[in-house]
Amino acid sequence: MNEIGNSWKLALQHLRQSWQQILVMHLIFTLLGIILFTPLAGFTGRLLLKLSGQTALADQDIAYFLLSPTGMLALIIFAALLIGILAFEQAALMRIAISVMHGKPVGTVDALGYTASRIHSMLMFTGRLVIRILLLTLPFLAIAGGVALFLITDYDINYYLKEKPPEFWTATVLIGVIVMTMIILLARKLLGWSLALPLVLFADVSPASSFNESFRIAKNNRVQVLALLVSWGVLAILLASIVFGLIQLAGSWLIPSFVESISILVLLLGGLSLSWILANFLLTTFTSGSFAYLVMGLYEEHGPALNKELTNSKPADPERRTIGITKRGVAIFLLAGVVIAGLAGRWLIDGIQTDDDIMIVAHRGAAGKAPENTLASIRQAIEDKADWIEIDVQETADGDIVVMHDSDFMKLAGKNLKIWDATLPLLADIDIGSWYDPSFSKERVPTLKQVLETSRDKAKVVIELKYYGHDKNLEQSVVEIVEETGMVGETAIMSLKYAAVKKMRALRPDWKIGLLSTTSIGDLSSLDADFLAVAMGMASAGFIRRTHEAGKQVFVWTVNDPVSMSRMISLGVDGIITDEPEMARQVLTERAKLSSAERLLIHTALLFGQSFTPKQYRDDSP
Repeated sequence: MNEIGNSWKLALQHLRQSWQQILVMHLIFTLLGIILFTPLAGFTGRLLLKLSGQTALADQDIAYFLLSPTGMLALIIFAALLIGILAFEQAALMRIAISVMHGKPVGTVDALGYTASRIHSMLMFTGRLVIRILLLTLPFLAIAGGVALFLITDYDINYYLKEKPPEFWTATVLIGVIVMTMIILLARKLLGWSLALPLVLFADVSPASSFNESFRIAKNNRVQVLALLVSWGVLAILLASIVFGLIQLAGSWLIPSFVESISILVLLLGGLSLSWILANFLLTTFTSGSFAYLVMGLYEEHGPALNKELTNSKPADPERRTIGITKRGVAIFLLAGVVIAGLAGRWLIDGIQTDDDIMIVAHRGAAGKAPENTLASIRQAIEDKADWIEIDVQETADGDIVVMHDSDFMKLAGKNLKIWDATLPLLADIDIGSWYDPSFSKERVPTLKQVLETSRDKAKVVIELKYYGHDKNLEQSVVEIVEETGMVGETAIMSLKYAAVKKMRALRPDWKIGLLSTTSIGDLSSLDADFLAVAMGMASAGFIRRTHEAGKQVFVWTVNDPVSMSRMISLGVDGIITDEPEMARQVLTERAKLSSAERLLIHTALLFGQSFTPKQYRDDSP
């Protein structure tokens, strides 16, 4: 323990001597990452859009791409680039560290130049590191995928997630063991390779030999290496928890004290947001710098002699060491911080809408009060004054259109029956309400026609087309039923599949048709849809503004707590899709009594520690 303590003491002493250089170096590589990743992500997105022939892609199209060879290659390239940037940053930091440890400090530019002069070796090292990680992890991931495919694909995934049958736990345990084994082996290898980079940089060991040589040195000193690097990881996690916990605590204490002053509140919220960003940067600076010093301490104690370029080098000109931090610089930084905080606060409040004229959409009916997608939940939604009722429709074996979300009845009734194998007479015997409460035991799978007739003149209906690869005439059948019931003006259609959206547009150009999405590439607002129904994570102020400018509406799902409802309303969405339409109506009533400052408080409540406990629902899928 004394040995570990001394290593940390020396590392922190040296880090204190060179903290300005470490800070500048981390800033350089952070900006480099942004500069490289942003165009690469944009290029990948444009390539994917070009291959698809569309201006934007949503969930299923993106999933298909990522599972394709091209998509997997793109993921590997992104991972390799990230590892490469981290390796080059550590190389520059280690050059600073070894110079400080030998009393021959070098400038920031010198450290970058030293690393750049070895760019060929660095690239070879990074490439080998990526390949080694892939060779180690991919077999485990493939086995884990095989376990999941073998054990938990017979029924709808929502059944496994909610009911957690024995095969679910078997798969969970097996996958957990596989992943944990992979993590342990990967951690063991990474610990063994911890000295490979300095061996390449400072002992002229070839990248091909550096890993084995590093592993040999680490193996002979495994206790020290393990204790030192594990303590570094624990400290990093602990510091992050403390710092971000303090920021949240400060927010929860300070914000309510200034609720009467919107100008101070704006500045305070902006300052807290800025503090969050700055704290993250400083923490990563410390963890990167301390890691470099700890590794170089191990190298100095157990590694080979430094190359002649380092041992014969002279101390650099002190003026070139780093960018100086003066009182004037600190003053300018603080002034800039106040300005940025004000702008950030103003940005936050500019995103808040005062117009609460939104639509409440009951998700699968009022699914928080009655079993989903049943006539009971439809009637409850009407009673709770929902503007729209969202339902899911599929085809049965005999071509009827019924209201059902999952591909089978395992979740709702414990029956292994696929919807495309069922007929209306079979469905008449399946109780889909008792799982929620015995009082709903008479509930059966309703047809689309029944739901439309129940909702006519009481609430409009959003019909989501569900696809599990067995549909035959779903779109045309839905069109015919809607027209037959005279509900064209009170109905909208949507789907996760953009191909289905286009097919519906071709069938009925004048109908209200929308696209569901959890994530996207490109500009969704450019697609041929009248509205976009997106997950809460996508509903930023910028996304909503762009979509509105394109003449489309934005609905957000699934919003089931008052704080999130109020935040989404403040952002200016056109509708919220919720299992709790009565709660949403109450939120609208309460918001009418709030001041702008109080709305701003709610808007930022989740960010600064105002927690809530959401009710547990059957599943979270759209």
